Amino acid sequence: MPASPHLHLPSSIRAGLALAILLPGPLLASGFAVQDQSAGSIALGHAGAASADSAAVALQNPAMATGFDRSSTSVNLGGISLSADFQNAGSLNAIGLPVAMPATAAADGAAPLLSLFHTRRLSERLHFTFSMHTPFGLATDYDPDWVGRYQLTTAELATLALNPSLAWKVSDTISLAAGLRAVHAKSKLASAVDFGTLCLVAIDPTSCAGAQIGPGSHDGHATIEADDWGYGFNLALAVRASDRTRWGLTWRSKVDLDLDGDAQFDNPTLPGPFAGLTMTPLTTDGDARSDITLPESLTASLYHDLSGSTALVADYTHTRWSRLHALVVSFANGAPDKVVPFNWKDTHKLAVGLMHELDDRWQLRGGLEWESSAVDDAERNPVVPDSRRLFAGIGARFRLASGGSVDFGLGRLRFARGGIDYTLPGAGTLRGRYALDSWHVGIQYNRGFN
Repeated sequence: MPASPHLHLPSSIRAGLALAILLPGPLLASGFAVQDQSAGSIALGHAGAASADSAAVALQNPAMATGFDRSSTSVNLGGISLSADFQNAGSLNAIGLPVAMPATAAADGAAPLLSLFHTRRLSERLHFTFSMHTPFGLATDYDPDWVGRYQLTTAELATLALNPSLAWKVSDTISLAAGLRAVHAKSKLASAVDFGTLCLVAIDPTSCAGAQIGPGSHDGHATIEADDWGYGFNLALAVRASDRTRWGLTWRSKVDLDLDGDAQFDNPTLPGPFAGLTMTPLTTDGDARSDITLPESLTASLYHDLSGSTALVADYTHTRWSRLHALVVSFANGAPDKVVPFNWKDTHKLAVGLMHELDDRWQLRGGLEWESSAVDDAERNPVVPDSRRLFAGIGARFRLASGGSVDFGLGRLRFARGGIDYTLPGAGTLRGRYALDSWHVGIQYNRGFN
Protein backbone atom coordinates (compact mmCIF):
# COMPACT_ATOMS: atom_id res chain seq x y z
CA MET A 1 0.00 0.00 0.00
CA PRO A 2 1.41 3.42 -0.90
CA ALA A 3 2.38 5.53 2.09
CA SER A 4 0.27 8.43 0.93
CA PRO A 5 -2.55 7.46 -1.42
CA HIS A 6 -3.83 10.29 -3.55
CA LEU A 7 -7.25 11.54 -2.47
CA HIS A 8 -9.38 12.67 -5.41
CA LEU A 9 -13.14 13.14 -5.40
CA PRO A 10 -14.60 13.18 -8.94
CA SER A 11 -17.27 15.83 -9.50
CA SER A 12 -20.01 13.19 -9.85
CA ILE A 13 -19.08 11.65 -6.49
CA ARG A 14 -18.86 15.06 -4.82
CA ALA A 15 -22.32 15.95 -6.06
CA GLY A 16 -23.73 12.54 -5.19
CA LEU A 17 -22.25 12.53 -1.70
CA ALA A 18 -23.66 15.99 -1.04
CA LEU A 19 -27.13 15.00 -2.17
CA ALA A 20 -27.11 11.67 -0.39
CA ILE A 21 -26.22 13.05 3.02
CA LEU A 22 -27.56 16.60 3.03
CA LEU A 23 -30.88 16.41 1.20
CA PRO A 24 -33.75 17.46 3.47
CA GLY A 25 -36.32 18.29 0.82
CA PRO A 26 -37.99 14.97 -0.12
CA LEU A 27 -39.15 14.65 3.45
CA LEU A 28 -41.67 17.36 2.65
CA ALA A 29 -42.18 16.78 -1.06
CA SER A 30 -43.33 13.18 -0.97
CA GLY A 31 -47.07 13.74 -1.19
CA PHE A 32 -47.64 12.62 2.42
CA ALA A 33 -50.42 14.79 3.85
CA VAL A 34 -52.07 14.02 7.17
CA GLN A 35 -55.86 13.83 6.95
CA ASP A 36 -56.58 12.48 10.45
CA GLN A 37 -57.49 15.82 11.97
CA SER A 38 -60.66 14.65 13.69
CA ALA A 39 -62.04 11.33 14.93
CA GLY A 40 -65.28 12.01 13.10
CA SER A 41 -63.42 12.34 9.80
CA ILE A 42 -61.54 9.07 10.38
CA ALA A 43 -64.82 7.25 11.05
CA LEU A 44 -66.34 8.63 7.83
CA GLY A 45 -63.40 7.59 5.64
CA HIS A 46 -62.03 11.16 5.64
CA ALA A 47 -65.36 12.53 4.38
CA GLY A 48 -67.73 14.84 6.25
CA ALA A 49 -66.41 18.37 5.64
CA ALA A 50 -70.02 19.46 5.10
CA SER A 51 -71.45 17.56 8.06
CA ALA A 52 -70.87 20.67 10.23
CA ASP A 53 -71.49 18.87 13.52
CA SER A 54 -68.39 19.90 15.49
CA ALA A 55 -65.91 22.73 15.78
CA ALA A 56 -63.71 20.83 13.27
CA VAL A 57 -65.42 22.99 10.62
CA ALA A 58 -62.74 25.55 11.58
CA LEU A 59 -60.42 23.44 9.41
CA GLN A 60 -62.74 21.53 7.10
CA ASN A 61 -64.88 24.50 6.00
CA PRO A 62 -64.97 27.56 8.30
CA ALA A 63 -67.91 29.04 6.36
CA MET A 64 -70.08 26.28 7.87
CA ALA A 65 -69.61 27.87 11.31
CA THR A 66 -72.29 30.47 10.50
CA GLY A 67 -74.85 27.72 11.08
CA PHE A 68 -73.87 27.48 14.76
CA ASP A 69 -75.90 29.44 17.31
CA ARG A 70 -73.26 29.23 20.05
CA SER A 71 -69.52 28.87 20.57
CA SER A 72 -68.03 25.40 20.24
CA THR A 73 -64.74 23.65 20.93
CA SER A 74 -63.38 20.27 19.84
CA VAL A 75 -60.18 18.58 20.97
CA ASN A 76 -58.92 15.55 19.06
CA LEU A 77 -56.20 13.10 20.09
CA GLY A 78 -55.13 10.50 17.55
CA GLY A 79 -52.27 8.56 16.09
CA ILE A 80 -50.99 6.79 12.99
CA SER A 81 -49.02 3.54 12.98
CA LEU A 82 -47.26 2.75 9.68
CA SER A 83 -45.62 -0.51 8.63
CA ALA A 84 -43.57 -0.79 5.44
CA ASP A 85 -41.90 -3.98 4.24
CA PHE A 86 -39.28 -3.87 1.48
CA GLN A 87 -38.22 -6.84 -0.64
CA ASN A 88 -34.83 -6.35 -2.33
CA ALA A 89 -34.56 -7.19 -6.03
CA GLY A 90 -31.12 -6.32 -7.39
CA SER A 91 -30.11 -3.13 -5.58
CA LEU A 92 -26.70 -1.67 -6.45
CA ASN A 93 -24.15 0.37 -4.53
CA ALA A 94 -22.73 3.72 -5.69
CA ILE A 95 -20.31 2.11 -8.18
CA GLY A 96 -22.84 -0.30 -9.67
CA LEU A 97 -21.98 -3.48 -7.74
CA PRO A 98 -24.71 -5.71 -6.23
CA VAL A 99 -25.36 -4.99 -2.58
CA ALA A 100 -25.09 -8.09 -0.39
CA MET A 101 -27.40 -7.12 2.44
CA PRO A 102 -30.56 -8.62 4.00
CA ALA A 103 -33.13 -9.41 1.31
CA THR A 104 -35.96 -7.89 3.33
CA ALA A 105 -36.27 -4.79 5.50
CA ALA A 106 -38.90 -3.10 7.62
CA ALA A 107 -39.68 0.58 8.06
CA ASP A 108 -42.09 1.05 10.93
CA GLY A 109 -43.19 4.33 12.40
CA ALA A 110 -45.78 5.84 14.70
CA ALA A 111 -46.80 9.43 15.32
CA PRO A 112 -49.24 11.00 17.80
CA LEU A 113 -51.58 13.75 16.59
CA LEU A 114 -53.26 16.54 18.54
CA SER A 115 -55.79 18.93 17.01
CA LEU A 116 -57.75 21.80 18.53
CA PHE A 117 -60.73 23.59 16.95
CA HIS A 118 -62.82 26.52 18.14
CA THR A 119 -65.68 28.60 16.74
CA ARG A 120 -67.15 31.76 18.27
CA ARG A 121 -70.18 33.78 17.25
CA LEU A 122 -69.23 37.47 17.06
CA SER A 123 -72.58 38.69 15.74
CA GLU A 124 -75.63 37.37 13.96
CA ARG A 125 -73.72 37.22 10.68
CA LEU A 126 -70.06 37.08 11.69
CA HIS A 127 -68.22 34.12 13.25
CA PHE A 128 -64.58 33.55 14.22
CA THR A 129 -62.91 30.13 13.87
CA PHE A 130 -59.51 28.80 14.88
CA SER A 131 -57.76 25.51 14.21
CA MET A 132 -54.45 24.05 15.36
CA HIS A 133 -53.53 20.83 13.59
CA THR A 134 -50.86 18.77 11.80
CA PRO A 135 -51.19 19.15 8.00
CA PHE A 136 -48.15 17.01 7.12
CA GLY A 137 -46.32 14.33 9.08
CA LEU A 138 -43.94 11.41 8.85
CA ALA A 139 -42.11 9.08 11.23
CA THR A 140 -40.21 6.27 9.50
CA ASP A 141 -37.22 4.25 10.71
CA TYR A 142 -35.62 1.54 8.57
CA ASP A 143 -33.53 -1.36 9.83
CA PRO A 144 -29.99 0.08 10.32
CA ASP A 145 -28.41 -2.55 8.02
CA TRP A 146 -31.05 -2.45 5.28
CA VAL A 147 -30.01 -2.39 1.64
CA GLY A 148 -31.03 1.23 1.14
CA ARG A 149 -29.33 2.68 4.19
CA TYR A 150 -27.10 4.92 2.07
CA GLN A 151 -30.24 6.61 0.78
CA LEU A 152 -32.18 6.73 4.05
CA THR A 153 -32.31 5.33 7.58
CA THR A 154 -34.63 7.79 9.31
CA ALA A 155 -37.20 10.29 8.06
CA GLU A 156 -39.20 12.41 10.48
CA LEU A 157 -41.45 15.37 9.88
CA ALA A 158 -43.46 17.31 12.44
CA THR A 159 -45.68 20.22 11.40
CA LEU A 160 -47.98 22.58 13.24
CA ALA A 161 -50.52 24.80 11.50
CA LEU A 162 -52.35 27.73 13.11
CA ASN A 163 -55.38 28.86 11.12
CA PRO A 164 -57.68 31.73 12.28
CA SER A 165 -60.59 32.57 9.96
CA LEU A 166 -63.62 34.84 9.77
CA ALA A 167 -66.93 33.54 8.41
CA TRP A 168 -69.65 35.85 7.09
CA LYS A 169 -73.28 34.86 6.60
CA VAL A 170 -74.16 36.58 3.32
CA SER A 171 -77.75 35.30 3.33
CA ASP A 172 -79.82 32.50 4.80
CA THR A 173 -78.36 30.14 2.20
CA ILE A 174 -74.82 31.39 1.46
CA SER A 175 -71.80 31.94 3.73
CA LEU A 176 -68.20 32.88 2.95
CA ALA A 177 -64.99 32.59 4.97
CA ALA A 178 -61.36 33.67 4.69
CA GLY A 179 -58.40 33.05 6.95
CA LEU A 180 -54.64 33.11 7.44
CA ARG A 181 -52.49 29.99 7.71
CA ALA A 182 -49.13 29.74 9.50
CA VAL A 183 -47.26 26.43 9.23
CA HIS A 184 -44.16 25.46 11.18
CA ALA A 185 -42.19 22.49 9.81
CA LYS A 186 -39.39 20.62 11.53
CA SER A 187 -37.65 17.77 9.73
CA LYS A 188 -34.99 15.18 10.39
CA LEU A 189 -33.32 13.03 7.75
CA ALA A 190 -30.56 10.50 8.38
CA SER A 191 -28.60 8.09 6.21
CA ALA A 192 -25.43 5.99 6.26
CA VAL A 193 -22.34 7.05 4.31
CA ASP A 194 -20.38 4.31 2.50
CA PHE A 195 -16.75 5.32 3.04
CA GLY A 196 -15.65 1.89 1.79
CA THR A 197 -17.02 2.56 -1.69
CA LEU A 198 -15.81 6.15 -1.54
CA CYS A 199 -12.28 4.84 -0.91
CA LEU A 200 -12.37 2.73 -4.08
CA VAL A 201 -13.48 5.70 -6.18
CA ALA A 202 -11.44 8.49 -4.58
CA ILE A 203 -8.15 6.60 -4.14
CA ASP A 204 -7.72 3.21 -5.86
CA PRO A 205 -9.05 -0.34 -5.29
CA THR A 206 -5.62 -1.88 -4.63
CA SER A 207 -4.68 0.52 -1.84
CA CYS A 208 -8.11 0.27 -0.24
CA ALA A 209 -8.14 -3.54 -0.41
CA GLY A 210 -4.72 -3.65 1.24
CA ALA A 211 -6.13 -1.63 4.15
CA GLN A 212 -9.21 -3.90 4.25
CA ILE A 213 -11.47 -1.03 3.26
CA GLY A 214 -14.26 -2.05 0.90
CA PRO A 215 -17.93 -1.38 0.07
CA GLY A 216 -20.12 -1.58 3.15
CA SER A 217 -17.21 -2.17 5.53
CA HIS A 218 -16.69 1.31 6.98
CA ASP A 219 -19.96 3.17 7.32
CA GLY A 220 -20.43 6.65 8.67
CA HIS A 221 -23.69 8.35 9.49
CA ALA A 222 -25.10 11.75 8.55
CA THR A 223 -28.07 13.56 10.06
CA ILE A 224 -29.66 16.84 9.07
CA GLU A 225 -32.31 18.74 10.99
CA ALA A 226 -34.08 21.76 9.53
CA ASP A 227 -37.06 23.98 10.27
CA ASP A 228 -38.98 27.05 9.11
CA TRP A 229 -42.28 28.94 9.27
CA GLY A 230 -44.38 29.39 6.13
CA TYR A 231 -47.58 31.35 5.50
CA GLY A 232 -50.66 31.06 3.32
CA PHE A 233 -54.41 31.60 3.36
CA ASN A 234 -57.71 29.76 3.01
CA LEU A 235 -61.08 30.56 1.44
CA ALA A 236 -64.38 28.74 1.93
CA LEU A 237 -67.96 28.72 0.64
CA ALA A 238 -70.98 27.09 2.30
CA VAL A 239 -74.38 26.74 0.63
CA ARG A 240 -77.56 25.51 2.31
CA ALA A 241 -79.45 24.21 -0.72
CA SER A 242 -82.40 22.99 1.40
CA ASP A 243 -83.23 21.84 4.91
CA ARG A 244 -81.79 18.43 3.97
CA THR A 245 -78.86 19.33 1.73
CA ARG A 246 -75.81 21.54 2.01
CA TRP A 247 -72.53 21.69 0.14
CA GLY A 248 -69.29 23.60 0.32
CA LEU A 249 -65.91 24.43 -1.17
CA THR A 250 -62.62 24.92 0.71
CA TRP A 251 -59.44 26.31 -0.85
CA ARG A 252 -56.08 26.15 0.90
CA SER A 253 -53.23 28.09 -0.69
CA LYS A 254 -49.67 26.98 -1.20
CA VAL A 255 -47.15 27.53 1.60
CA ASP A 256 -43.52 28.38 0.81
CA LEU A 257 -40.84 27.15 3.21
CA ASP A 258 -37.16 28.11 3.40
CA LEU A 259 -35.69 25.24 5.39
CA ASP A 260 -32.44 26.01 7.24
CA GLY A 261 -30.63 23.07 8.79
CA ASP A 262 -27.51 21.73 10.44
CA ALA A 263 -25.76 18.67 9.02
CA GLN A 264 -23.87 16.51 11.52
CA PHE A 265 -21.58 13.59 10.76
CA ASP A 266 -20.51 10.54 12.72
CA ASN A 267 -17.53 9.34 10.70
CA PRO A 268 -15.62 6.05 11.10
CA THR A 269 -11.96 5.89 12.05
CA LEU A 270 -9.91 4.97 8.99
CA PRO A 271 -6.24 3.87 9.16
CA GLY A 272 -3.34 6.16 8.31
CA PRO A 273 -3.65 8.42 5.30
CA PHE A 274 -7.12 7.05 4.50
CA ALA A 275 -8.42 9.22 7.34
CA GLY A 276 -8.45 12.07 4.83
CA LEU A 277 -11.63 10.61 3.39
CA THR A 278 -13.51 11.67 6.51
CA MET A 279 -11.98 15.15 6.60
CA THR A 280 -13.27 16.64 3.38
CA PRO A 281 -15.65 19.62 3.48
CA LEU A 282 -18.46 17.34 2.31
CA THR A 283 -18.09 15.16 5.42
CA THR A 284 -17.73 18.00 7.90
CA ASP A 285 -20.49 19.51 10.00
CA GLY A 286 -22.06 22.54 8.35
CA ASP A 287 -25.21 24.31 7.22
CA ALA A 288 -27.61 23.43 4.42
CA ARG A 289 -30.80 25.02 3.17
CA SER A 290 -33.51 24.37 0.62
CA ASP A 291 -36.71 25.98 -0.62
CA ILE A 292 -39.84 23.89 -0.84
CA THR A 293 -43.49 24.65 -1.60
CA LEU A 294 -46.36 22.83 0.05
CA PRO A 295 -49.07 22.69 -2.63
CA GLU A 296 -52.54 24.17 -2.66
CA SER A 297 -55.70 22.05 -2.47
CA LEU A 298 -59.40 22.35 -3.25
CA THR A 299 -62.08 20.31 -1.46
CA ALA A 300 -65.72 20.02 -2.52
CA SER A 301 -68.05 18.53 0.08
CA LEU A 302 -71.70 17.42 0.27
CA TYR A 303 -74.12 16.55 3.09
CA HIS A 304 -77.57 15.08 2.37
CA ASP A 305 -80.14 13.84 4.88
CA LEU A 306 -81.47 10.61 3.40
CA SER A 307 -84.18 9.67 5.88
CA GLY A 308 -84.07 11.78 9.02
CA SER A 309 -81.95 9.17 10.80
CA THR A 310 -79.35 8.48 8.09
CA ALA A 311 -77.22 11.03 6.23
CA LEU A 312 -74.79 10.74 3.32
CA VAL A 313 -71.54 12.73 3.19
CA ALA A 314 -69.09 12.91 0.28
CA ASP A 315 -65.83 14.82 -0.29
CA TYR A 316 -63.60 15.31 -3.32
CA THR A 317 -60.11 16.84 -2.95
CA HIS A 318 -57.64 17.88 -5.62
CA THR A 319 -54.07 18.60 -4.46
CA ARG A 320 -51.59 20.29 -6.79
CA TRP A 321 -48.47 18.19 -6.15
CA SER A 322 -47.40 18.87 -9.76
CA ARG A 323 -46.25 22.27 -8.50
CA LEU A 324 -43.11 20.54 -7.17
CA HIS A 325 -40.93 20.54 -10.26
CA ALA A 326 -37.56 20.55 -8.51
CA LEU A 327 -35.78 21.07 -5.22
CA VAL A 328 -32.81 23.45 -5.06
CA VAL A 329 -30.32 22.62 -2.30
CA SER A 330 -27.59 25.04 -1.20
CA PHE A 331 -24.58 23.99 0.90
CA ALA A 332 -22.28 25.97 3.16
CA ASN A 333 -19.47 23.40 2.90
CA GLY A 334 -18.26 24.37 -0.57
CA ALA A 335 -20.41 22.04 -2.63
CA PRO A 336 -22.24 23.70 -5.55
CA ASP A 337 -26.00 24.23 -5.51
CA LYS A 338 -27.90 21.27 -6.86
CA VAL A 339 -31.26 21.02 -8.60
CA VAL A 340 -33.09 17.78 -7.89
CA PRO A 341 -36.05 17.09 -10.24
CA PHE A 342 -39.35 15.76 -8.91
CA ASN A 343 -41.96 14.48 -11.31
CA TRP A 344 -44.92 14.65 -8.93
CA LYS A 345 -48.48 14.50 -10.20
CA ASP A 346 -51.65 16.10 -8.90
CA THR A 347 -53.63 13.79 -6.62
CA HIS A 348 -57.37 13.15 -6.48
CA LYS A 349 -59.28 11.90 -3.46
CA LEU A 350 -62.90 10.73 -3.28
CA ALA A 351 -64.49 9.82 0.06
CA VAL A 352 -68.04 8.71 0.86
CA GLY A 353 -69.54 8.08 4.30
CA LEU A 354 -72.79 7.38 6.15
CA MET A 355 -74.02 8.68 9.51
CA HIS A 356 -76.86 6.78 11.21
CA GLU A 357 -78.73 7.80 14.37
CA LEU A 358 -79.08 4.61 16.40
CA ASP A 359 -80.87 6.32 19.31
CA ASP A 360 -80.76 9.56 21.30
CA ARG A 361 -77.24 8.84 22.57
CA TRP A 362 -75.44 6.97 19.78
CA GLN A 363 -74.66 7.83 16.17
CA LEU A 364 -72.85 5.22 14.06
CA ARG A 365 -70.45 6.17 11.24
CA GLY A 366 -68.59 4.49 8.42
CA GLY A 367 -66.89 5.45 5.17
CA LEU A 368 -64.51 4.63 2.34
CA GLU A 369 -61.87 6.73 0.59
CA TRP A 370 -59.85 6.26 -2.60
CA GLU A 371 -56.84 8.44 -3.38
CA SER A 372 -54.44 8.49 -6.30
CA SER A 373 -50.65 8.55 -5.91
CA ALA A 374 -48.38 11.55 -6.37
CA VAL A 375 -45.68 9.37 -7.99
CA ASP A 376 -45.24 6.61 -10.55
CA ASP A 377 -42.97 3.60 -10.04
CA ALA A 378 -40.13 5.47 -11.78
CA GLU A 379 -40.20 8.35 -9.27
CA ARG A 380 -40.91 6.40 -6.07
CA ASN A 381 -38.30 6.98 -3.35
CA PRO A 382 -37.66 5.40 0.09
CA VAL A 383 -38.52 8.52 2.08
CA VAL A 384 -42.22 7.90 1.42
CA PRO A 385 -42.77 5.09 -1.13
CA ASP A 386 -46.16 6.50 -2.06
CA SER A 387 -48.78 4.63 -4.10
CA ARG A 388 -52.53 4.51 -4.67
CA ARG A 389 -54.43 3.97 -1.46
CA LEU A 390 -57.77 2.78 -0.11
CA PHE A 391 -58.97 3.83 3.34
CA ALA A 392 -61.84 2.35 5.36
CA GLY A 393 -63.11 3.93 8.56
CA ILE A 394 -65.67 3.12 11.23
CA GLY A 395 -66.69 4.89 14.42
CA ALA A 396 -69.40 6.45 16.49
CA ARG A 397 -70.51 9.54 18.39
CA PHE A 398 -71.72 9.26 21.99
CA ARG A 399 -73.73 12.16 23.38
CA LEU A 400 -73.03 12.99 27.00
CA ALA A 401 -75.68 13.93 29.51
CA SER A 402 -73.72 17.12 30.21
CA GLY A 403 -74.43 18.33 26.68
CA GLY A 404 -71.11 17.52 25.04
CA SER A 405 -70.22 14.53 22.87
CA VAL A 406 -67.33 12.17 22.23
CA ASP A 407 -66.36 10.87 18.77
CA PHE A 408 -64.45 7.64 18.15
CA GLY A 409 -62.76 6.73 14.89
CA LEU A 410 -60.72 3.75 13.66
CA GLY A 411 -59.34 3.42 10.15
CA ARG A 412 -57.19 1.12 8.04
CA LEU A 413 -55.19 2.41 5.09
CA ARG A 414 -53.89 -0.02 2.48
CA PHE A 415 -51.43 1.11 -0.16
CA ALA A 416 -51.21 -0.53 -3.57
CA ARG A 417 -48.12 -2.72 -3.73
CA GLY A 418 -45.51 -1.00 -5.88
CA GLY A 419 -42.01 -1.40 -7.23
CA ILE A 420 -39.08 0.96 -6.87
CA ASP A 421 -36.06 1.57 -9.12
CA TYR A 422 -34.57 4.71 -7.64
CA THR A 423 -31.01 5.98 -8.16
CA LEU A 424 -29.47 8.62 -5.93
CA PRO A 425 -25.97 9.67 -7.11
CA GLY A 426 -23.38 8.70 -4.55
CA ALA A 427 -25.80 6.35 -2.73
CA GLY A 428 -26.60 3.69 -5.33
CA THR A 429 -29.77 2.25 -6.84
CA LEU A 430 -32.61 0.82 -4.77
CA ARG A 431 -34.61 -1.89 -6.54
CA GLY A 432 -37.39 -3.96 -5.08
CA ARG A 433 -41.02 -3.89 -3.97
CA TYR A 434 -42.82 -2.18 -1.12
CA ALA A 435 -45.84 -3.28 0.91
CA LEU A 436 -47.28 -0.51 3.11
CA ASP A 437 -50.23 -0.42 5.49
CA SER A 438 -51.24 1.81 8.38
CA TRP A 439 -53.71 2.01 11.25
CA HIS A 440 -55.41 5.28 12.22
CA VAL A 441 -57.18 6.04 15.49
CA GLY A 442 -58.78 9.11 17.02
CA ILE A 443 -60.90 10.21 19.96
CA GLN A 444 -62.46 13.66 20.08
CA TYR A 445 -64.35 15.64 22.70
CA ASN A 446 -66.88 18.21 21.46
CA ARG A 447 -68.40 20.94 23.60
CA GLY A 448 -71.25 23.04 22.28
CA PHE A 449 -72.99 20.22 20.38
CA ASN A 450 -75.31 17.45 21.50
